[in-house]
Amino acid sequence: MKTKQITLISLKGLLFVGALMLNSSCKKEGCTNSAATNYDEDADEDDGSCTLPAVVDNGGGTDDNGGGDNGGGTDDSGGGDNNYDVPETYVFTDAAGNNTVSFSGQKERLDMLSEMATYMKTGNTAGTALDVAKLKDMYANANNYTWADANGLGMTGSSKQLKSKTAGGDAGVQATFEEYLDSLGAISSRTVANQEDGASGVGGVYPNDGSKGPYLMAANGVEYMQLVEKGLMCAVFMNQMTQNYLANIGDDDNEAISDAGAGKHYTSMEHHWDEAYGYYTSQVDFPASGTDRFWGKYSNKREGVLESNTKIATAFRKGRAAISNKDYAVRDAQVKIINTEIEKVCAGTAIHYLNAAKAGIGDGTARNHQLSEAWAFIGGLEYGANSINGNSISKADIDAAYGHIGTDFNAVTVAGIQAAIDLIASKTDLTAKKGDL
Repeated sequence: MKTKQITLISLKGLLFVGALMLNSSCKKEGCTNSAATNYDEDADEDDGSCTLPAVVDNGGGTDDNGGGDNGGGTDDSGGGDNNYDVPETYVFTDAAGNNTVSFSGQKERLDMLSEMATYMKTGNTAGTALDVAKLKDMYANANNYTWADANGLGMTGSSKQLKSKTAGGDAGVQATFEEYLDSLGAISSRTVANQEDGASGVGGVYPNDGSKGPYLMAANGVEYMQLVEKGLMCAVFMNQMTQNYLANIGDDDNEAISDAGAGKHYTSMEHHWDEAYGYYTSQVDFPASGTDRFWGKYSNKREGVLESNTKIATAFRKGRAAISNKDYAVRDAQVKIINTEIEKVCAGTAIHYLNAAKAGIGDGTARNHQLSEAWAFIGGLEYGANSINGNSISKADIDAAYGHIGTDFNAVTVAGIQAAIDLIASKTDLTAKKGDL
């Protein structure tokens, strides 16, 4: 089968003499390919100087990344001798040099959650009452909510939202997150300026304990802000990544260019793969950038133990290259890698926070903060592909881990935390690494 090659070589030295001679006196020349490293947004005509990002050699060797050498080495990719390159960054172009990557909707949703998190954190200052109606409007992008929109994505008036994508549109899960927002509002409404009087049995702003704080927490030590932010990372970003886009990627068309008349240069399969990537990170050069929030942040934090950045980012780039070259065996191998590794990041992060809570069991504010983050990531495991498909931790396992911790974080025990760690690690193949997380 003839395959579509990805143009990833340097374009420097190709001369478009005829074009350059026309009206050269009145038009600025430069690189007009937006995917190039030397793109000139003011250029009217291309001068042949465009240079696209370098590519990985992939010239041999053995790895476990599902198609690593693309040149006849031994791996578990399901692919054979593949005569195409995999770029070092998430930049893909067609034979004409057009950018074929687009995930603007995912960028909007990441920024929406970033703005929500920034607003929720203002409740950590005693005397600041959070507006629940505002939080719910942010969650659903409703009632003409006006976003700060720091990156100029056009979020105000956009049809994009977090609520509709929560757990694939599950109304019960959506209601749970809105209940968390109600709790945030109720706890914050009782705080008084300069009075950090939150404590066991008293909801409010728990003071800095010498390790962490202050944080707005319930009487039982639950920090609802963490349950919202980290929970939506899982129920929206991870779930959409794995259970929407990657789970259905094999059903997408990979022949026709989607809406070519609108200046688009990708197939539906390429686009949906890109949208899955957009829920992982909004940056094409990850991990050079994009390690400051959400999955990019937490996979980067787990890199030293799990090699998360390397495995996930490489699988996304490798899978996209395979799609553009109609190499579906390699594509499918990357889906499995991403599903498994994002779950390991989620489980590994939960274990990390449980380890921290266990080590600082006597520091009440810090302990409760860490348990709240762990609680959110534990519950978030339910929304990953492996759990949903019965290949790893189950809802019953998650509930059992919760049971070990208990619903009053102020009364948690070291033994209970350790039991939760052991259970989660055993179900997600992290037993050998649980002490290092």
